Amino acid sequence: MKKPKRTMPKEITAIKLRHNLGEILDQVANKHERFLIKRSGIPAAIILSVSDYADLEDLIDTWHEQQDAAFQQSLVNARHEITAGKVATIENLHRDLQTKEAKERRTPKRS
Repeated sequence: MKKPKRTMPKEITAIKLRHNLGEILDQVANKHERFLIKRSGIPAAIILSVSDYADLEDLIDTWHEQQDAAFQQSLVNARHEITAGKVATIENLHRDLQTKEAKERRTPKRS
């Protein structure tokens, strides 16, 4: 899998942010731009879109799951159950649904 290209945040001052907040928010929301806000030349905050933030939260959750031995073991156990045929596949569910629908068509409805 190819590593996604990471875009560096644009650096702006807190004063520039204050004077151009609407324009900057448009860039963040519509173009997924990221901004590093500096105060007196010192990095103070990052502004990023809600969807980018949600992606970061998902990455953090994934990292925690990878560190959780019990969760990882449950994945191994699930893989063994799938390999052993102990779980229903989508094909199984589809076939069962078709069988149920065919039975319902053959059974007369009671009034």
